Parts: sequence; structure tokens; C-alpha cells
Amino acid sequence: MKINSNITAYTTNNAYLKNERRLSNASERLSSGFKLNRSGDDPANYAIGSKMRAQLEALDKVKTNATTGMSVVETAESAISELQSMITRMSELAVKAANGTMSSSDRAMVQEEVDQLKQEITRISETSEFNSMNLLNGDFENKGYCRNVVGVGVENYSDETVTGAYDIVFSYMKGYSLDSYSIGGDAYDIFETAYPKVSELTLSGTDYLFTVSSETTDGRLISENFTIPKADIDAAVAAETTITVNSTIDTSKNLTFDFRTKYEYSIADSSVDRSGVGIKKASDLFGAAGQYSINTRTWNGVDHVTVTSKNGAEVTFEIERERLLNTTPAEITEDPDTGEAVFAHTMEIDITGKGAMRLQVGTDEGEVLALSIPEMSLSKMGIEDLDVSTMRGATLGIDQLKDALAYVSSARSKLGAYDNRLENTISFVNASNETMSAAYSRILDTDMAEEMTEYTNLQVLTQAGMAMLAQANEFPQQALQLLQ
Repeated sequence: MKINSNITAYTTNNAYLKNERRLSNASERLSSGFKLNRSGDDPANYAIGSKMRAQLEALDKVKTNATTGMSVVETAESAISELQSMITRMSELAVKAANGTMSSSDRAMVQEEVDQLKQEITRISETSEFNSMNLLNGDFENKGYCRNVVGVGVENYSDETVTGAYDIVFSYMKGYSLDSYSIGGDAYDIFETAYPKVSELTLSGTDYLFTVSSETTDGRLISENFTIPKADIDAAVAAETTITVNSTIDTSKNLTFDFRTKYEYSIADSSVDRSGVGIKKASDLFGAAGQYSINTRTWNGVDHVTVTSKNGAEVTFEIERERLLNTTPAEITEDPDTGEAVFAHTMEIDITGKGAMRLQVGTDEGEVLALSIPEMSLSKMGIEDLDVSTMRGATLGIDQLKDALAYVSSARSKLGAYDNRLENTISFVNASNETMSAAYSRILDTDMAEEMTEYTNLQVLTQAGMAMLAQANEFPQQALQLLQ
């Protein structure tokens, strides 16, 4: 029996301290709700859980970003909805002013309302904001540039368009057509309408042939054929003047026609190889020739040429005719059918991928939704010069407003697609949050029932250890009896 070394007490104390630490850890897990409170508890799972926790918090921010993006879309769409209503009203007024029963004073009053609507469209376009950022002035429109050809610009492009620099051979042909004409009072006397329909010009030998036709107020169909020498039309176009011809229906009456330049556009791959400096070919953007379509809308002397490909890319170019005419083309050829000159420019187009509002809708770099909001100005809609104070202006205004309505409807449809996509993004984030939270819980959260069972067991063990330690400390006392 020894009194300097109480081995039994040492053993009992070690067991007690071990159970006490386990009890302290169990108490920490129960009070915090986490199974792992420090990296030493389980280094591998603690590292996994930390990353998952960061991702869960990021997903919460993604949801906030998406809902804020929906607010931006809804704000912009509500403003565009009002623009659409006003353009619809202006279209009604144009149809009303185009009616022959309206007097000049009546049309002047109609024009007053049109002017007020145009001013309101401008005001809404310039003042519609979200978080002090203007939404409809073009700041958040996809940006692109033509580097080398004056008079050509990139108006907009679709979200599917791959960013980069491209070489495109852009060719156009000056043909002739009766795009518009000015007719005096004689026209109404002949056709009983101030806006007869004029066919396209057809070249026959050295002459151009065309037909003017109309439905009279009593339902009769009237048409008249005209033949004008090609040289006369060429001279009129060059001098930007009109041509007056006699009517065969009423020889005492004359018709005055204003011939304007018409452009026909096409694109092709450039033969210039600049792949070493990051310049791609048109086929990389639109696909091979024949896999895309070209549509042209014209207003205010600017052609808006939209190229739509089967691979989803769509780019709209702004073509300023007069500036393009003053730019030296790379090549001039001759159309084999009409003999007209075909002008070709090699354009260096830069699709920047910038301009749109970039919404971070994912937890990783690059997971963004580029929100492109078209500019809603009068000039972009093509109704900046809308004038219904005359029957001619009102008649032309009908087509102008159709184009404007198509432009606004397209923008609104685009915003609706963004809104639906953001709703899907939120649904995906909610689903991801749910599944990841479950996985995170399995790794880090405390199983309260299991832990409480362990805690109760450890309480009993620590109490038993304390009792046994007291008994072990009694053993040296027994050695005193040997000294009596």
C-alpha cells in the first residue's frame, strides 16, 4: 500500500476528465444546434460545410438580385405599356385624319393631340428610372460598333449573338422604285383618292414601266400605266427632282412623281483574313450564306437592316444613306439583271457584349443575365417627324405608326421574356436552396434526439466518476491504520 502514488485515483480522474470533456462538447452541440463547432471536430466535413454555408448565403443574394431584376423589368414594361397605348391612340388619329371628310382645321386639331402625345412619349422615355438609373434612354441597350465604314452602326443585337469582332462584306444596290410621290389636286380628280397605289418599277429596254391604281369612292377600280425613259428617271434621281407626266384617263390632268433611292442589302464573308488579330468571318456570326434573312425598315432617311440567322443571332444595323454614299466603297460591280451599280464595303463589326444591365443570377463568375432594354425615343420608333395635318402626311403616318407599334411591341415582348426567365431563376434558386440546405443540415446540424441521449449518458458517467474519485481518495486514509 502506497500513499505517494494513488494509481486508482489517477485512473479514475482521467476517466472523469474524459467524460467531462465529452459532456461539455455535447452541451455545446445541444446549445448551438451544430454538430461541428470547430474544424477539429471533423476537418473534412467542416471544410465541406463551410463552403456549402457560403454558397447558401450567396443563393439568398441571388434570389434578391433576381427579384430586384424583376422589379426593373416590371418598371420598364409599365412605362412601355403606356407608350404602346399612346402609339395606338396616335394610330387611331392618323386613320381619322386620313379620311377625306376631315377639313384642314380638323386635321390641325388632331395634330395638336398628336404633338402632345409625342411630347409625353419623350418625357416618359427620358424620366423612367429605377434606383436613379434611366431605363428607356438606351443606356441599357446592347452595344456594338462598325469600326471603319462611315454611315453604318450597330443598333442592337439579340442575347444569343456571340460577342466578338467580325468581318462582313456589306453590299447594296441603288434601284429605283416609287417609294413616295407628291400629287397635286389633279390626283384626286383622276383617281378620287389622294393616295393611289403605285407598283414597283420594271425595266423594259430603255424605259421604266409602272402602274398607278386605285379604288374610287363608289367602289370602281381605276388603273393607269405609265412609261418613262430610264434616262429621265436617272436624271431626276441625280438632281433630286420630280417628274410630271400627263394622265391618259384625263388628258387635262397631270401627275407629279418623286423618285427616291431604294437600297437592297446583302452580306457575305470577307475575303480578308485577319484571324490572327481576333477578327472572325460573317459565317461565324450568322452561319453560311442562305441560312439567314435580311429585313429592312426605313424612317427618317435611315435604313434599319436586321439580319436574322438560324443559329439565333440577330443584329440590326443602322444605315445612313447619305453618309454611306459619301464613303468610298471597297468595290463597285454591276448587277447583271438591272445593270445598276452594286457597292460593297468590308465592315469591321464589333459586338461588344456590353451595354445591357448585367444581373448576377448565379453563385459563380459569369452566371449573369444581360438585361437589354431598347431605347424608346421618337427617333428610334420612327415617328419623330409624324405629321397628320395633311391627308398625305396622315396616310404616310399610318405606316409609320405600324412600324412604331411593332418596335414597341417587340421591346415589350423582350421584357416579358426576361420576366419569365427571372421567375424561372427564382424557382431554380429556391429548389437549389432546399436541396443544399438539406445536405448542409445532414453534415453540420445536431441530431437533437441522438445528442440528448448521449448527453444523459455522459451526465451519469460524470456523476459516477466523481463518486469513484471520492472513493479512490479514501484509500490512502486506510494506510494510517497501520501506524496506530
